[in-house]
Amino acid sequence: MTLIELQQQLAIDKSVLDDEVIRQPVLFYTISEQLTDAAAERDAAKENLASVDAKLDHKWRKDLAKVHTKVTDKMVATQVLIDRDHEKAFDDYLEAKTKADKLLALKEAFQQRSYMLRDLVSLYSANYYETSSIKPTQTQEASHYLANRARISNARTVRNK
Repeated sequence: MTLIELQQQLAIDKSVLDDEVIRQPVLFYTISEQLTDAAAERDAAKENLASVDAKLDHKWRKDLAKVHTKVTDKMVATQVLIDRDHEKAFDDYLEAKTKADKLLALKEAFQQRSYMLRDLVSLYSANYYETSSIKPTQTQEASHYLANRARISNARTVRNK
């Protein structure tokens, strides 16, 4: 699944909580597996960046020594940073890091999703979504209406005396 497809799976359809509860561990495993792969890619890109920088350091030290009598670390570091190979390796590293960070955020969102599923199941078990547990019955509404009318009528009678 792509990152976008996984993001779309975050939404919970409370009308099919049983299906959502069953799908949650599969989705969580999928995102965890993709995060593991992305973290490995990020670490490989970081190692590649270090390797490229080391090779460039060596190359620029030799090249600068041909031109200058004294080669400083700052001179070498500057040349390494502006070298195309460094820029490419750094861009690859940033891309891999961004992907891993997004997948980590998504994994955390799926952990939150599991908590929300548990809460929704608890609400469902407590009949929270039943209309009779939320709204009063017509008989209760009628008795409240009649009680309020009687109270208002009594208040008028007392006031008019």
